[in-house]
Amino acid sequence: MNIFNKLNQLTSLTENEKILAKYMQNNPENFIKMSASEISDACFISTSTIYRLCQKLDLLGLSDLKIQVSSSINEYLNEKNVIDYNYPFNGNETQYEVILKMKELYEQTLISSLNLIDINQLNLISNALKDSKHIDFYTSAGNIYFAENFKFQMQEIGRLINVPIEEYHQRLTASSSDENHVAIIVSFEGRGAIMQNIAEILKNNKTPIILISSTNENPLNKYATYQLYLSSNENHFNKISSFSTRLSLLYILDCMYTQFFKLNYNANIKYKLNTYNKLSNKK
Repeated sequence: MNIFNKLNQLTSLTENEKILAKYMQNNPENFIKMSASEISDACFISTSTIYRLCQKLDLLGLSDLKIQVSSSINEYLNEKNVIDYNYPFNGNETQYEVILKMKELYEQTLISSLNLIDINQLNLISNALKDSKHIDFYTSAGNIYFAENFKFQMQEIGRLINVPIEEYHQRLTASSSDENHVAIIVSFEGRGAIMQNIAEILKNNKTPIILISSTNENPLNKYATYQLYLSSNENHFNKISSFSTRLSLLYILDCMYTQFFKLNYNANIKYKLNTYNKLSNKK
């Protein structure tokens, strides 16, 4: 995960640590050139605050922090480009201007999604999917189509996924789940009572949960075994459409699929080609 997004995820920062984090976000290029004493003077904090923040970020020290900032700075500055995710165009613009705005919206969404991906979590998730006997995918509304697409991708390489759609079927599936299952839950902010109920049932049944959600406060976070974050710049309802959230979800699911595919790359290619040869009646 991009170090700046990781900073935003920390919830136990002291006031001085918040000042330091804000300085890093506002002055990333200067920060990587400064010594501990220079940073301390600029932020009016003690040097011990710097090293406490490094510990909270699971980093070895200031040098490690500077490396992380340096490697993240380009994507972070690109993401700061101003765009209205909810109303990316207005009624007075030409169709060509709208097309360009949509291109910019998609580019910014992909940058934001990339910055939020935790590679370690992605690796753990791919191994959890590989080791599980059953995979169940829980979501609702328009996200069902993305779940079905992920199901199709996985079926092409011989891995079957269950996508219950109706609420009763979702509850029934969760109730019959156990530690041999892995559950994928997609819920932007966990508003629906059904997903909270399903997450609680799964947790009680000791089923590992992969939660894909926004970075906003979410009651489902406490149930998650693994977690990946969607680009979270859109309002839940006050917008033209879920342009950004849809693209972010597709990107994350494709990252999950490709990481899983890579675990057994050559065998998966062989399986897929053999299957399509059979479909085409080729020997």
